[in-house]
Amino acid sequence: MAENQRYRTILLFGMPGSGKGTQGAVLGSLPDLVHISMGDVFRKIPKWGRFGQEIARYTSKGLLVPDELTVDIWKNHIKILEMQELLLPEQHTLILDGIPRNYTQAERLDPILNVIQIFHLHISDNEKATERLKARALRENRLDDMNEEVIKRRLKTYYEETFNTLSFYPTDVVYDIDAGQSPVDVLRDLVNRLSELQHTRTKPRPSELSEGTA
Repeated sequence: MAENQRYRTILLFGMPGSGKGTQGAVLGSLPDLVHISMGDVFRKIPKWGRFGQEIARYTSKGLLVPDELTVDIWKNHIKILEMQELLLPEQHTLILDGIPRNYTQAERLDPILNVIQIFHLHISDNEKATERLKARALRENRLDDMNEEVIKRRLKTYYEETFNTLSFYPTDVVYDIDAGQSPVDVLRDLVNRLSELQHTRTKPRPSELSEGTA
């Protein structure tokens, strides 16, 4: 990546159980979109290694991994994707899920991320979010998500830290989506908005139109 160039980025925000990972994985299968789930990045790190053991100390208690460690791991993952040519900054748009998760991370990543849109997946019913987490825990063998206290702590962390991260970005890039809908309906809303963004990016500027008719 060229110096001073920033990755074109779309952020997925939402409380645990809002479906960020599900929607991100689907969007990541579309051409020119690269989905990166920070949770998946963490889980792929060998548990017996130094980083793996340090990460487990926090995630097993429902706590966030420290910001500096999180950002460093993310940057290393990005470098690997670029070396493998799975991420081409001139062509691809990043879909980020799980990072940045607080204001400090947003500040640390701001010099290298050009955030063009934030999808805020919100669920007004905490009980529904909790049930979704438990169902995911059974499906994906995430035993920590079966613990009621861990779930409550994660939701509390979301409201106190992650939700406030939205205030770092301009309000006009935040797009609210009702994540209490069925996954298909949520996907429909996401894709409709992505289509609008694409048309906006490809629409000629007035100056370009005047040049073409001169």
